[in-house]
Amino acid sequence: MKFITRSLLVLLLLYGIVFAVADAYILHSGASIWLAIAFPIVWVGIQYLAGPWLIELFLDIDWGAELPARNRQFIEKLCMERGLKIPRVGIIHSGTPNAFSFGRVRSDARVVVTSGLLSILTPEEANAVLAHEIGHIEHWDFAVMTIAALAPMMLYQLYVVTEKINNFRAIAYSAYLCYLVSQFIVLLLNRTREYFADHYAAEVTRAPDDLSSALVKIAYGMVRADGEYRKAMQENNKEEKARWGRERRLGGMLGLMGISNLHSGQSLALGANPADAAAVMRWDLVNPWARFYELNSTHPLTALRVRELNREGAAMQQSSRYALPQGQRLHWGSFPLDLLVWATPALCIATLFTIWWFPGAFAYLGIALPAKAEPLLLILAGATWIMRVAYRYRGKFQDAAIGTLLEDVEVSQMRPRAVLLKGKILGRGEPGAFWSPDLVLRDASGIMFILYRQSIPFARFMFGTSEAESYIGQEVVVEGWFRRGLTPYVELSKLTGEYNNVHRTYSRWIQIAVALVAMAIGWYWFQQ
Repeated sequence: MKFITRSLLVLLLLYGIVFAVADAYILHSGASIWLAIAFPIVWVGIQYLAGPWLIELFLDIDWGAELPARNRQFIEKLCMERGLKIPRVGIIHSGTPNAFSFGRVRSDARVVVTSGLLSILTPEEANAVLAHEIGHIEHWDFAVMTIAALAPMMLYQLYVVTEKINNFRAIAYSAYLCYLVSQFIVLLLNRTREYFADHYAAEVTRAPDDLSSALVKIAYGMVRADGEYRKAMQENNKEEKARWGRERRLGGMLGLMGISNLHSGQSLALGANPADAAAVMRWDLVNPWARFYELNSTHPLTALRVRELNREGAAMQQSSRYALPQGQRLHWGSFPLDLLVWATPALCIATLFTIWWFPGAFAYLGIALPAKAEPLLLILAGATWIMRVAYRYRGKFQDAAIGTLLEDVEVSQMRPRAVLLKGKILGRGEPGAFWSPDLVLRDASGIMFILYRQSIPFARFMFGTSEAESYIGQEVVVEGWFRRGLTPYVELSKLTGEYNNVHRTYSRWIQIAVALVAMAIGWYWFQQ
């Protein structure tokens, strides 16, 4: 890997130091605002020109390796039909399935695939992935995203330049707010370009279902590779640890540039066959929390991409192996209330810290805080945290089947189902990690992650190292709250083994106790 991790860390450090020093010099030397704004433009231009060279320098790409004949012929035929120069194609010898393209202009564009991708996909699925990457080249996406990345940098420069000028502070704070928002807009644009490349692949291959299948296999393969890394970390073989460590770091890097990343398809770890995958993905289509989690992602959720590809297939009068509903809209339901209950304690705490760290901020904005605002905020934070705990841990434990739970599209982090599951513990949530307190349960209808959450310091580690192993292979009864985040899981409340060995968690009670202490401190403070 050419010491990829160390090299990249050094490169990023040097890049950051040079930019910070040069920018500080410009901003503190009395330079005009135009020079301060022009500097990031020049800097990004240099990065754009040097980027492909750096990618080749720090990634161990085998440019001499031959693609399978059917894939090579597909690329040649497609480029000839689209009037494109045939890109240089390289292979990274890695088990993590992914692919990406890079370059400055169409004529010097390059496509890279991993050996892991070629090994798990059929030739037709691999062609669909290659078409997706050529779509990025034809659409000039590497140039589009470079230009888009300029906006946040320029807004931040505007904030830094104007923040110290009294008459321009309103502009400064507005620029900083726009800077924060613009980062999410850039991510949105990146997700849009991924959809556009998917559409391109479906159009040129006339087989959108091949790309759907490839995306699901890639997502599942990434999760599986992540599990193999975790398993290797507890083994004594140093070579295996080093190899899987390199695989994981490489997978993280490719996730930023590649056709998919680990988080956008993480829920697919629970099933790789079409029926299971379709059932798990339906939640992503209709629950607003899925879109909330997606805001901070470079790639769309795999379920949303598959649904769009299904629409492409329907227009071509083709069937899909991943049958996802097309007409369903987001079920907003109680989402606004859930979000309010989730966010209110954090907003109270953030406001309290703002008062302590930036005492003049509210006065500058013309906001008059009431007397003794700090103790009142501490009391409110404790009270709303108790409300949040009561909201998140509710319901009477009832018998349930994993297969049925996976089809529940209403459940979320804030709106759980109190369930009682019976099944067999297959292993740890982090495969092979001897310290992992999380477990994996299987019943007759499916597989589920069991999350062991504790608020006591080191309690998770103690359970993972002393008790968790004893439950593996046992038929157990699990009481807990079924939730959905990027992955479906049950948060454990009580675990009963086949030998009547019982373990309970007390996270919610400890959270309530801490909140009551905060309220008591706030009340005492208020009385002074």
